[in-house]
Amino acid sequence: MFNRKVIIHTTNGDTEYYDKLSDLEKKVGEDFFRPHRSYLVHFKYVLRYDAMSVIMENGTVLMAKQNYPKFVKQYLKYNQRKGREIR
Repeated sequence: MFNRKVIIHTTNGDTEYYDKLSDLEKKVGEDFFRPHRSYLVHFKYVLRYDAMSVIMENGTVLMAKQNYPKFVKQYLKYNQRKGREIR
């Protein structure tokens, strides 16, 4: 598969480069989750979620229906690990 443009949105601005999102996903670790084939999110910036979407501090990201149970499990695990209150 070809490398695609990957846009990383951060609190300090956006960065663009070419890579496979799946390769980036392998590099970033367990604080991140891929709710949809087009997105990779950091749990720290999740405001709320449902079976259709993840609401981030900077916008909404789609949720693939088949990824929802795994997202919930990993998000709860992340919050427990970080000692954060579950929203």
